[in-house]
Amino acid sequence: MFGLKGPEFIIILVPLAVCAIASGNIASKKGYSYSAFALLGLITGLIGVIVAAVLPDKRGGDADTLLKYKELLEKGVITQEEFDKKKSELIK
Repeated sequence: MFGLKGPEFIIILVPLAVCAIASGNIASKKGYSYSAFALLGLITGLIGVIVAAVLPDKRGGDADTLLKYKELLEKGVITQEEFDKKKSELIK
């Protein structure tokens, strides 16, 4: 890799691999593609981790999910029992 051998190669590769794993994990927990952000972290290093960290959560939080279920309850799509079950799952 660019004329690097032995220890120099390891010194560069290990931090990039750590950044790849970290950015992939952070992004996947927010609902984004692990592979895409792992590749970004591998190519850009710490920048990939920072980008993944500042991304908004695509999945929404528990409060957003609960509001969606409340709307379904009010529209009559789900029963009170179904809403209560989901609410107890979300609020643990």
